[in-house]
Amino acid sequence: MKTKGLQLALIIAVFLIAWLGFKLYRLAPPSSLALQKEVRPPALIDEAKTAAKILASAVDEKGYTKVTLERKADIIGDGDITRLPISKSVLDSLRLDNLDKTKKLQQASLINASLKITALRATGIIDSLQKKRYSYQDEYLTAGFSLDTLGGTFDINYQIKLLRQDYQKRKNWFSPYVQYTDILSPDKRITINGMQTLTIAAPKASRLGLSLTAGYYYNPVQGQFIPALGLGLSYNLVQF
Repeated sequence: MKTKGLQLALIIAVFLIAWLGFKLYRLAPPSSLALQKEVRPPALIDEAKTAAKILASAVDEKGYTKVTLERKADIIGDGDITRLPISKSVLDSLRLDNLDKTKKLQQASLINASLKITALRATGIIDSLQKKRYSYQDEYLTAGFSLDTLGGTFDINYQIKLLRQDYQKRKNWFSPYVQYTDILSPDKRITINGMQTLTIAAPKASRLGLSLTAGYYYNPVQGQFIPALGLGLSYNLVQF
């Protein structure tokens, strides 16, 4: 009787393993040929890439120029960009063509900014060779101009400092989370014109789990170990 019960348990286990294998096969990524026929057009990737729009621009209490942008929610669930219909404009603007194909992409961003400096007051300096040179220096910029027979040459050194902060927030408990990015610059002469971004949504692990166990358990009544095969269904209340 025990042998028949064990055989029945093994048959059920084999059936469940085959069913789980079929489900995993169905969830496997489709072939590259199937993705080429995907209905989603490359324009969707372009739209997501340029979705960040400027909401506000101000100067905070520390004197940093702060620009707040709203980003579209994550749209891609896998970091393997080799199988995605990404257009050449995205590859060129975000330099994804240089991405190591062995790594998973999490996020690619391009911050568009401009620097405008006018009416700098330079100081004239006479060097040891009695040549006049003009120089300017502040907290971020060092510039010099030297005269020669053809006109002159410039030497410019500028320290670019941009701080990016990504975060989520929602208006109330019932509204969905919205993706935001703050870009801060300590130099007010830098203007943030926008941001192009492509964000990958990290896959979420399922809370449900199905486990198959095999082994022995000790029966104190019989005083011996008995082979056993078990099937369990679990649900994770908290994930770490």
